[in-house]
Amino acid sequence: MTRSPVPAFIPVYSPAHSLALVLALVLGLAPAALAQSGQIEKALQREHQKAAEHKGVVRQLAEREKALQGRLTVIEARMQAAEARIEKQEAALELIRQEETRYAQLYDAVRVKREQAVRELRRLLDLLWPISAQGMHEGSRSADSWDAADRRFQWTGAVYAKTRAALEIVRRQEQELAGVLARQKELEAQVDQQLAVINADKDALLRDRLAVNARMGQVNTQRQDLEGELQMILKTIQQLNYQLSSQRSRKFDSYKAALPWPVAGRVVASFSPEGRPSRRGIGIATGEGSTVRSVFWGKVVHNDVLRGLGKVVILFHGGDYYSLYAYLSDVTVQPGQEVEKDEPIGHAGYYPEAHGNGVYFELRFHQKPINPLLWLMPAQ
Repeated sequence: MTRSPVPAFIPVYSPAHSLALVLALVLGLAPAALAQSGQIEKALQREHQKAAEHKGVVRQLAEREKALQGRLTVIEARMQAAEARIEKQEAALELIRQEETRYAQLYDAVRVKREQAVRELRRLLDLLWPISAQGMHEGSRSADSWDAADRRFQWTGAVYAKTRAALEIVRRQEQELAGVLARQKELEAQVDQQLAVINADKDALLRDRLAVNARMGQVNTQRQDLEGELQMILKTIQQLNYQLSSQRSRKFDSYKAALPWPVAGRVVASFSPEGRPSRRGIGIATGEGSTVRSVFWGKVVHNDVLRGLGKVVILFHGGDYYSLYAYLSDVTVQPGQEVEKDEPIGHAGYYPEAHGNGVYFELRFHQKPINPLLWLMPAQ
């Protein structure tokens, strides 16, 4: 009994068996891909925690800054009060100095009068001295008569009285001026003492204000730095949320009848897992060098030659969904690479069932083949 010849485009071994072994091997990579969403969620939780901590610290710094601002307001009020006191004291001091100037002028005027009185007194003494000396020498003999002596005595007494009065006036004026000058010095000492106290208080307030300003600068800088870090964290959270939402929106089973075709062409081999021979995918005839693209977001879990299938790329799409692209002339992706939807993964090569260029394409769920035509967009 002779065996029927095997068609040239069907290998004598089972490519499906070989493919099953490959899928069994790459299935171990699925948990890592599936864990990506969980990793993003954990990273998101960590960033939320960091954001909460930073918000707490920023809030504390803001409260500290507010307290320092309140303290600075009190210091400013005290400073204004001190400056008002200084202005009053300076005004009082100016009045005292004006009075001192007036008294100095008065003192000069009195001194001039005193000097005039002293000169007059000296003149009188110059007149009286010879008469006095003569009288002491001659006694009563120098008098021509009692009337003349009496007149001389009256005149001399009047001169002496006038001199004593002038001297008394000068003495009182000098005492008055001395008292005024002493009072001026006393007032100046009091004002200087008060100004010294106020200036010391002002210096202390200035030091406090400078210290508070410096502390406020430090707190403000820390708050701004933390707010900057917080903005970066919030931006990271936004990016992670986008990635997480993107992953959640990239569920393979949500794209049934909406997947793009892996390559432009016509179907030359239909899905028939129960047929003889069994076919777990579809064959697409296409032009020479046509670009083969990923039908969905995924990760390259296999990129090698399989007997009977040529160069094969297998993508894992999460949720235990896989896509397979066989009979490629070349491959442009690497194992472990993340690919986008519609991203080129290689070019079509020789496909026996198309008797020319083409691609063999499979979809699998839990390693079980599913009909690609139910998942791809309807052919135009």
